[in-house]
Amino acid sequence: MLKGIVYLLAGWVVLVSLSACQPNQNEPDPEKPGTEQPNPTGDVTEVGQPQGAVVSKLIGPEGGSLATADGRVQLTIPAGAVDKATAISIQPISNHTPHGVGTAYRFLPDGLQFSKPAVLTFQYTDADVSDSAPSSLGVAYQRTNKIWYAVPGKQVDIRKREVSVPMPHFSDWSLFEEFYLVTEGGNNFGFLNYGETVTLEIVQIAALTGTAEEPLITKTAPNSGTKWSLIGDGTLTPQPYKATYTAPRSMPKQNPVTISVELTFGNSPVKLILVREFFIGPGYIKINFLGQERIYNLGVYLNDEEPEYSAIVGGNGTEMFSINFSNGKEGSALRFYYDSEPGKCRVNFEFNGGKQYDSGHDNCDGEDMIANGQVVFERYEPGKFVKGTISGNLIDYDANCTKSGPPITGEFFVRAMPNQ
Repeated sequence: MLKGIVYLLAGWVVLVSLSACQPNQNEPDPEKPGTEQPNPTGDVTEVGQPQGAVVSKLIGPEGGSLATADGRVQLTIPAGAVDKATAISIQPISNHTPHGVGTAYRFLPDGLQFSKPAVLTFQYTDADVSDSAPSSLGVAYQRTNKIWYAVPGKQVDIRKREVSVPMPHFSDWSLFEEFYLVTEGGNNFGFLNYGETVTLEIVQIAALTGTAEEPLITKTAPNSGTKWSLIGDGTLTPQPYKATYTAPRSMPKQNPVTISVELTFGNSPVKLILVREFFIGPGYIKINFLGQERIYNLGVYLNDEEPEYSAIVGGNGTEMFSINFSNGKEGSALRFYYDSEPGKCRVNFEFNGGKQYDSGHDNCDGEDMIANGQVVFERYEPGKFVKGTISGNLIDYDANCTKSGPPITGEFFVRAMPNQ
């Protein structure tokens, strides 16, 4: 899936004074007359609640690092940042940041100030920037006034899929999207019916290249120039900060279609391109099996009305393909099996004449014959759509006592059955 392409030169801002970034203050610094905190006007949100296990480590004046168990967040504390051994902890919390990405994190002890800024690094995935672009990601922290503030000095490494910022103090911190595209009416998962109309709108939360802390405020008329483009069939009607797209009334020649908007910022050399793809129709299943690429884009569907008995199905007049699973979750990898159980799936390919291949069966003198492979759910919103990949091999159903068979690879992007 095409992603946003960003041409962004961002310098690493070294914070030489911690007094300009007090996590729990909104008043001028009494020790520095004339200094003021950023404008406190911003989106007020709830305080996050603990979710998941805490990780902790004792770090002293020599410095050190600490990461969450999933590697999503890493904290690097330089030598001299703390003057004594300190128990440092990271607690995952629910994320209420304006257009926050993933989980937010509470760093403890709360309010800890560093003599030298630490470095906070977030990992991101393709799904995290599906309606934005990697270099429009930012990092923010929440003050006691419940307003989130963007932190300057970010570095985005697209190759490593990382966003890093200098971190002068502890509080609740989160990754968020500074700019993104939103579809009016809530259709944000990438499918349109034939002839359906959708409106895309640009939303700004913070400045793309901010040089000072600023409160996160949701704006639908960003201070930027815009240029909208459409690749594919259909009709695009642009406005400065919105564009209306109407899908064709039949299967387009190119599917998905791509809508993009280029943002420019006055005399700045910075450009940001946000991209959104829409698949017209019910979706597709594409597999390479038995030496042939097979594409199903008619009669494909996701049926997960009963989560324990869910299925992804596609086919044509001569063959049918299905993946049966139970209680699937986004990010899960389901191992091939002869039945659908949590964490496992049954894959089946069948010709109309009865010839069948599957991911496993249990009728070889009482021994289970299970193929080697898995199905990965890259994105999954129950009742809406599922996107993922398949890889491994299937077993010829007639060859009962073997675990080997022809290889299968492929991908799928399928929407739920209407009115299921």
